[in-house]
Amino acid sequence: MAGEILREGEFSCAFCKGTGIAGKTRAQCQVCRGRGIVNITPPAVICAYCRGRGEYPVRSSITCTVCRGKGVVSVCEPVEVCHNCRGSGAAPGNKLPCLVCRGKGVVTARG
Repeated sequence: MAGEILREGEFSCAFCKGTGIAGKTRAQCQVCRGRGIVNITPPAVICAYCRGRGEYPVRSSITCTVCRGKGVVSVCEPVEVCHNCRGSGAAPGNKLPCLVCRGKGVVTARG
């Protein structure tokens, strides 16, 4: 679900899928440094831009510029779905990260 708040601080590395080994090179994952786990300061959401995969474009072995390959990003509560990209994380009309939410798909709600 877009914008679902995650309360944990440890997540399986999205870039290496928790193996600690990056893609075809079979080298140590540069995102998690071979641990297979990444730490994020909660609260967090799944990265809308790469859809939690940690890479963009898909199967490219290029780390996502929004989440830096982790698959999740920290946010400030309360959050609401970004009105500009409608939660997709991509700017309308192109494939770049949304400038309003910075690719997260959510923005801090005005209180």
